[in-house]
Amino acid sequence: MALDRYSLVRDLCLPTLLFAALGAMSWAVRGCVGFGGSSGCIFAGVLWGTAWWFLAQSGGQATSRRYTSGWIVLAMTVGIGMSGARGWMQWHSFFDGKLQTNYAAGEFLPISRVYGFVWLFIAGVPWAGVGACLLAWCGSLRETRGWHWAIRIACGIGGALLARSLFFTFPQFFLPLYESLVDRYQDIEHNPNLGRLINDSRSAILHMGLYLGLLAYEVARRDWKNVVLITTVGVVSGAGWSLFQTWKWASHVWPDTSFNWWRCWESSGGISIGIAYGLAWFLVNRGMSDEEQALFKARRSIAGPNLEWLFVFLLVIVPFGVLMVEEVNQWGFLMLAVLGVFAVLYYLLRGPLDAEELLPTNQVHGDPNLERFGLYLGLILGLGFSLRNGLKGWFFIHYGRDEYYGEVLWQILGPGILLCLAALCVWTVVRPLPRDFRGNIFPHAYGLIWLVLIFQNVLAQLVTGPLSEWSEFVFSIYYLLLFAITALIVMLYSGRVERDIAGLETGRQGVAWPE
Repeated sequence: MALDRYSLVRDLCLPTLLFAALGAMSWAVRGCVGFGGSSGCIFAGVLWGTAWWFLAQSGGQATSRRYTSGWIVLAMTVGIGMSGARGWMQWHSFFDGKLQTNYAAGEFLPISRVYGFVWLFIAGVPWAGVGACLLAWCGSLRETRGWHWAIRIACGIGGALLARSLFFTFPQFFLPLYESLVDRYQDIEHNPNLGRLINDSRSAILHMGLYLGLLAYEVARRDWKNVVLITTVGVVSGAGWSLFQTWKWASHVWPDTSFNWWRCWESSGGISIGIAYGLAWFLVNRGMSDEEQALFKARRSIAGPNLEWLFVFLLVIVPFGVLMVEEVNQWGFLMLAVLGVFAVLYYLLRGPLDAEELLPTNQVHGDPNLERFGLYLGLILGLGFSLRNGLKGWFFIHYGRDEYYGEVLWQILGPGILLCLAALCVWTVVRPLPRDFRGNIFPHAYGLIWLVLIFQNVLAQLVTGPLSEWSEFVFSIYYLLLFAITALIVMLYSGRVERDIAGLETGRQGVAWPE
């Protein structure tokens, strides 16, 4: 595909800047009180997912790009959220040449800094890459039936189990200095940090196995755009994490400065992931060729016609994601029950699409009602969980007792999220679009991206504090600057963007894009 300066700005520079700015804010928040782990990654995932989906709408012409599905928001929210269920605290000391054995007692052993680069690369690849794997599911070019899905998921699970088995069978290949420290590794009572290192390393290897297993499936299917998407996000993110070195160098450069260097590292990690998704966008999600569009429209994909996409996400992916979020308790199970009942009832009431409903159509993802359902499902779950955790963090900053307020918030917000999901299910059934609908499924895309941006940025300010501390106040200002950057880019990508770009390329009046 030929490129000009406007294409480079539109499809490379601005998307990359948008994803990087969102990552800089959201990944820094990921480590703040109230968030952390999967909860914090959900906060970041819903932002990236919504941004990708919004950019992909292309003025309502869904066939112009390949990865445009409404399920993208849920895919990235759950995929990145799943990746957060592990830690990294035991590796950053490697950059100081220290292998901590008992941090409380000040005990450590010398180790090469190379281990720090290697392990942060291993950690960074699946941290962003699993989200890319699920994103790839939203734009598979070739036909994907139920048994294909079974193999795809089995490849991921099999890769994770194989990696775990290799870790336990050959610990000398995974645990730093294992052969010389085998006795200490087996005595974690007196070497507690080695026990934590085993857990963190095992989790990282397991997630890497999941990532590689899902990637192997796409390679076997020869879906090369999916392969490029997953590989680009994983490798670029892993390299960025490794090179930023958890900002261990900062305390040496500014030895007399007391600052939250760890949050600087979190923000840099988010920038790395954002750059990775921006490059992947440029490589795989520019306009499709006529031949690719024809194949994409003609396929009977999981993404709609057979309703299997609905069952995959609701009965396989969402349960993994929801159950991994801490403190969901009974509300998570009730949400799963509602969604499961809806999936069955929708299939019984609406049935699969027939050939006349499939072709010809501008909606390449099949049933437009399931497309809308997938989008709003991702927004409700992602924003609902983010709201609970953000308020929990705010209460802790100002009143302490975050566990107490966290439980209280679930008793208030749990029913609210459940009611929103129930209302979404009823609306999807009672007010359906015609299945051969050829208009814009998402006429309010511009409003939705603003909703998510403002919502998440308000939560970022709530968990940043107290503002009487200079190091916290600086991050509050930093988030405002990042919001200004993302807001400007979103304004450029309003519903007029495709028309304005076309005007520029033919010499007519349009948006003043950067020269």
